[in-house]
Amino acid sequence: MAGVAPRGAVWPWWRRVRVVLGKELLDHLRDRRSLWLALVYPLLGPLVVGMLLQLSASSLRTAPGTRVISLSVSGLSYAPGLIQYLSRNQVVSTAALEGGVPGQVRRDALVLEVPVEAVTRDQFTVRLLFDANNVVSAGNAGVVADLIHDYGSELAKRHLLERGLDPGLLQPVAVERVHVGRRFNMGALFYNLVPPLVVFMIFLGAVYLALDTTIGERERGTLEPLLTAPLRRWELLLGKAGAAFLFTLATAVINLVAFWLMLGGLAVNVPGLDSPPGAGTFLLIFVLALPIMALAVALQITVAALARSMKEAQIYLGLLPLVPTLPGIASALSPVTPQLWTACVPVFGQMVIFTRLIAGAEVDPLHALLSAVATAGCAALVFRWAGWLYERESVVMGA
Repeated sequence: MAGVAPRGAVWPWWRRVRVVLGKELLDHLRDRRSLWLALVYPLLGPLVVGMLLQLSASSLRTAPGTRVISLSVSGLSYAPGLIQYLSRNQVVSTAALEGGVPGQVRRDALVLEVPVEAVTRDQFTVRLLFDANNVVSAGNAGVVADLIHDYGSELAKRHLLERGLDPGLLQPVAVERVHVGRRFNMGALFYNLVPPLVVFMIFLGAVYLALDTTIGERERGTLEPLLTAPLRRWELLLGKAGAAFLFTLATAVINLVAFWLMLGGLAVNVPGLDSPPGAGTFLLIFVLALPIMALAVALQITVAALARSMKEAQIYLGLLPLVPTLPGIASALSPVTPQLWTACVPVFGQMVIFTRLIAGAEVDPLHALLSAVATAGCAALVFRWAGWLYERESVVMGA
């Protein structure tokens, strides 16, 4: 059979695999596009997360008393006590223009309407006008609404004391909120985006190499001579997959190191951010992601062997990273509690573990082991499929 080494071959199988691996690495290290994918693309995810965190720095400081909020008030003189209370909490009130108040919302972002009854009555209703499509306006509206609610509570307590009544009658059942997790931090949302972005880059890192080692060589006419060389087909496949795995490994290292450095730098320069995950967390993620890298390479090689043309393979492999990434983003926005069934789902089980590691939560070693075994087993099955494809003549003909 073509491609099978003759009996009595001098070189052991691992040396033949090493020769193929070295040949593929040398070819692709000379190709600037491969280097671009391996060295530059992994930096895009950290840069995007960094820019989003930087843009959200002002939102992390929206608590009352931490910044000045401008408020246009219609009926400024009707409720002087309320206006003074807002002023003490850094809400600057100015008289609103008469008429056309909704139009002024677009200019000043926030307008408060105080009715004339506030002059003579202790109980009245104010209207707060804001543009919900404007993030700043909506955020400021929430702060001002909370302040008005607090002012109303203080005023009610004062009236009860003046009448000799217990202010506790206003709320006979009180609730004490005790937050036992990490303190509220909007940056945690961005931290949770790290696992799906890392997995996305793992499935993207060696795409070009996997394409070029199969379809590229087929279209250049160099694959058939390789298949007739004195080595087994699985040895050729293992050498090509090994080169793709090393590129994927380099991509993951660059991506994780970039996230670690970027998040660490932002935590120092952006007030309000909790401490990001440390180097140990990223190292553990790297180790646990090794089976995912193997599965990514196996899928890339298999798709490249199945596709009939470079364009067809690019479409398939361009969509491939989205398959594991979208569930990962969903679990980042709404964290999933690790269970036996999640651990048995390839890739997804490990992304659940990654999200818990990023959040600083405890991870069950059994769940981590089961998820790694499930992904590694899936990678072995897909790689066996690729080996079967390499034994067929269709890998040369593309049919």
